[in-house]
Amino acid sequence: MTEPTPLDAAQVFAFIRESELAVIFVSVHRLHTFNAPLAQRLAAEQPTIALATIDLSALLLSGPSVLRFLHQGLRNCDAPAAFGVLPGYYLFRGGEMLVWDAGLPGFGDVTALGRSAIIGAIFSGIGRDLTLIGHALHVAADQVAAERLAWLFNEAIATEPAQRRQTAREARATPDDELFWAYQVLGVLPTATDREVHDAWRRRRAETHPDHAGGDPIEFERRSRLSRDINHARDVIVNHRYPRTRGATHAWAS
Repeated sequence: MTEPTPLDAAQVFAFIRESELAVIFVSVHRLHTFNAPLAQRLAAEQPTIALATIDLSALLLSGPSVLRFLHQGLRNCDAPAAFGVLPGYYLFRGGEMLVWDAGLPGFGDVTALGRSAIIGAIFSGIGRDLTLIGHALHVAADQVAAERLAWLFNEAIATEPAQRRQTAREARATPDDELFWAYQVLGVLPTATDREVHDAWRRRRAETHPDHAGGDPIEFERRSRLSRDINHARDVIVNHRYPRTRGATHAWAS
C-alpha cells in the first residue's frame, strides 16, 4: 500500500501501536504532500510499513499528549526540538520514534537538480513552455529526497535499539540540555515550583502507567519506557535544584 492514510490527532497513537513500522508525514499545507517516490520505495523495501499524513494545525490544536510524545521523540533521536513539533517525516518502530527528517533536498543534491533544470530548459525551448522547467525541478527534488530518506530510514531500521538509545543519551549528555529535556518531559516551565513539578510528575506517571496498556505488549513497553523517562526527568530536576541532597525526596516537601 503506497497511498498514505489521512490521520487526525486522536488516531496517532493507535496508528503507531498497530504498525510495527510506520511513517507519519506532518504537513503544513494541502499542497505539502507525502513524497510519492518515497512512498513507493518504502512500500517496496519494507512491505509491512504503514504510511500516514496529518496536518500540523491539527496537531497543534490537539491535546498535549500527542505533542509531548512527538517532541520527546525528536529529542530522543537527536532531531531539532527547540521549536516543538516540526513538519516532515517521522519514522516509528514498535511505538518508538527512530528518526525525523524534513524531507527536503540537501546541498549534496544541487548537482542532480541542476541537471534537471538544464533538461527542463531544453524542453521548454523546444516546446516554448516555461512550466517544464518548474516541473522538471519538482520531479527531481522528489526523487533525490526520496533516495536520501529511504537510505536514512533503512539505516535507522537496521540499527539495534540499545545502540540507538545509547547514542540518544550521549547526544543530550550536557547538563543544560538534559535539564531542558526534563522540564519538557514533565510539561512544566523551569519557573515551576517544587510542588508544581511534583504534581506534574504524578500526573504524567498516571497518564503513562504500564498497567493501562490493556494487555498490548508493544504499548506496555512504550509506557514502561515513558515511565522511566518521567522518573529520570524528575530526578534531573531535583538534583539540579538540590545538588547536595542528590535527589532526596524530602526536598519536595517545601
